[in-house]
Amino acid sequence: MGKIGDLFKFLRDGIALIFTWLVICSAVVARMAGTDRISIRFLAGLFVLSFWAVISFGISFRLPAIRKKGFILSLTLFYLLFLPVEITLFYRMGIFRAGGTGAEWLIFGGILLLAYLSSLIIDLAVMRRRAVLYTEKMMRYIAGNSGPKDGADFNA
Repeated sequence: MGKIGDLFKFLRDGIALIFTWLVICSAVVARMAGTDRISIRFLAGLFVLSFWAVISFGISFRLPAIRKKGFILSLTLFYLLFLPVEITLFYRMGIFRAGGTGAEWLIFGGILLLAYLSSLIIDLAVMRRRAVLYTEKMMRYIAGNSGPKDGADFNA
């Protein structure tokens, strides 16, 4: 049951985190808009959105075959899997109405583009530099610890 159990734990933890966060954000927005109610239909949409986000994340970032290809492919795949469902659910939940205004699409697209570019910059600028530093330190450690211990000479 190891892999199946791990999958269910991943699903449980991911859905709990995302769904809770979305419900809290929705409650704050509803309160700011002057309403004290969130419909069951809206909460069901949030749950489906959370569930699909966890599935998309698991496929994109946890499958070994995709992880080997690198972060940028995983991130792009996540966006491709998640965005169509997110947009569809936003319409069904009433967040986007009709065709959406140009301003709504501009804000939505801007947020997505900013998040994607931020992830790429972090990956390219910070994480790759850290990987190089880690590799250098590991090579120095290996070189420094490859000799005999306690003055013993095994070649004698």
